[in-house]
Amino acid sequence: MAKKENFTAGRVEAFKCETGKGQSILWDGKSAGLGLRATAAGAKSYIFQTKLHGKTLRLTIGDVRTYTISKAQAEANRLKALTDQGIDPRELAKAKEEQAQAKVAEEKSKELLVSEAWNEYLEYQKDKMTRPHIERGKKWGARHLKDHENLSQAGGEDRKRSKEKTKAGVLYPLMGKRMADISADTLKDWQKVEASTRANNARQGFEMFRAFWRWCSIRPEYLKIIDVNAVESKELRDEVPSRKTKRFDVLDRAQLKPWFKAVTSLNSPVAKAYLQALILTGARREEMANLQWADVDFQWNVLWLKDKVEEQGRKIPLTPYLRSLIEPLPRRNEWVFSSPSSKEGRYIDPSVSHHRVLSLAQLPPVTIHGLRRTFASLAEWVEMPVGIVAEIMGHKPSATAEKHYKSRPLELLGIWHTKYEAWILEQAGIEFKPQEGAQLLKVVGGTN
Repeated sequence: MAKKENFTAGRVEAFKCETGKGQSILWDGKSAGLGLRATAAGAKSYIFQTKLHGKTLRLTIGDVRTYTISKAQAEANRLKALTDQGIDPRELAKAKEEQAQAKVAEEKSKELLVSEAWNEYLEYQKDKMTRPHIERGKKWGARHLKDHENLSQAGGEDRKRSKEKTKAGVLYPLMGKRMADISADTLKDWQKVEASTRANNARQGFEMFRAFWRWCSIRPEYLKIIDVNAVESKELRDEVPSRKTKRFDVLDRAQLKPWFKAVTSLNSPVAKAYLQALILTGARREEMANLQWADVDFQWNVLWLKDKVEEQGRKIPLTPYLRSLIEPLPRRNEWVFSSPSSKEGRYIDPSVSHHRVLSLAQLPPVTIHGLRRTFASLAEWVEMPVGIVAEIMGHKPSATAEKHYKSRPLELLGIWHTKYEAWILEQAGIEFKPQEGAQLLKVVGGTN
């Protein structure tokens, strides 16, 4: 190292880079390792130089216009103390920077919304869905993904086949909350509200959210900011509606007669036709409620239902008795099951009529969806093939042969469907005789 001189304001001001060199260095006689570097371009800065682990270490302290001599000497002494202990100041500065960045990131992560983590969760699942080597039970299907999207949607969007706007999903109230704010109490309050109006969706939503939260708990970026036990609280689980057994959510064969007798006693021809249509076709309640006159082909006896499995929907037979119910309905607008009192112009809430029927028939509780299950359950009495039952109901094919090779003509579906309808009417005590130009309906042992 060259000759040392105690730094003074005059020496620092007067020091210049030697002619013909890129830089020149003047070393301080007071602080070990402190140097003043002047470049050919005229820049001046304080530097620190020493030996660390047998190698030369040189660091820039700062510009002479920023650092006074005393500050530069203090910084050089600090760096010297570190290197004497074998500590590399660069590594120490890097560690402090990383620590500061981590703190900033942590503070930022506390502002992270549930919706942001939820979207990442869905993207993760979508990626798994594309990998053929992952077994079916270990990755989501398209229907399961759609359910997650529907239950977390904001709502307010136009529907394809209705004037109604889509409703906010049961999970949507949680999407705008911060991840750090999700607690057992938060979820408990959410369940109380949702379960009071849509119990089944509330249960489904909780199960989806619990799986999502458990996924977050094993990811480092979320682990530090969430309460991993928020979904495990017993008090919370007590608020979650129980899963109702589907086994008993059907009408038995012996219950058909009182049920049909009660249905046919309803004053509203729309309610009367709608409820019978559900049990005769196994259609979902919204599929049937969204049926338009343009979807009914009286020439070829076909109904075109827009289902939730296939975007283009499905065509099913229009059986004779069901035709006799639909054909005379008033054509107020485009909807088959219309309603002059409904804002949407169609039949919206069949639950009132449905519960009245159960009350009149003195039958145990059965959901409206239970009428769809009844179709599947009673179809076995006429030995209807499982594949035909699934095709009429709009169930997704479960076997490879069904999915890729079976495409049954409507005439074949019609043979089995008409056989089923005739058997249902027989059990219900209804005599129905289609006639040319007119059809005769009679309830045996009841009133017309």
